[in-house]
Amino acid sequence: MAEQKKPVIPQKSDPEKQKKQQRILIVLLILIAAAAVMILYNNGVIGGSASKKPVEQYLAAIASGDFESYVSSMPERIARGYKDDLEASGLDGRAYMRKLYADYVSEFGDDMTVSLEFTDRSRVDAIYLNDYKISYSQLYGEEIDISSAFELDVTATFSGSVSSDEIELECFVVKTGGKWYIVGCDYKSDNAEE
Repeated sequence: MAEQKKPVIPQKSDPEKQKKQQRILIVLLILIAAAAVMILYNNGVIGGSASKKPVEQYLAAIASGDFESYVSSMPERIARGYKDDLEASGLDGRAYMRKLYADYVSEFGDDMTVSLEFTDRSRVDAIYLNDYKISYSQLYGEEIDISSAFELDVTATFSGSVSSDEIELECFVVKTGGKWYIVGCDYKSDNAEE
């Protein structure tokens, strides 16, 4: 006699097992979202206002003559050059800054202040980045991570007892070691020709 097959009866799924799988899925989704946010933040795609801070600090330090604030807006190797120059000059920090930016002091006055308006933020051209990386390496004997580098266009309004003027600048910032630093600030090209 042939053995009779039993009908397959679908079993109810275990509700505890389903809840456990849902919790695992939720935890995985949270981890993936957190990783995506960290990647975007580290590359400067989000959190762009943090990249403005070293520019604000740098220009405010020029206006106020605050040497410590000035050098802390820069990567350590760049700051070290200014610290060594200050020591060799025999001046205090404020006198050194006033000498370094004597043209600003004579144009605006020793009581100058600065206000900033950021007008654009863009990735730095790859060719320029490579040139900068090579120059930095030759000057300081070490590599700098410039994978997160941006150009910030800013209008700086300097005012003082002598005069007041708007200056358009292109400032360059990099994120290294989890912190943003300024690595250069130039007059905007169209202003340089005037």
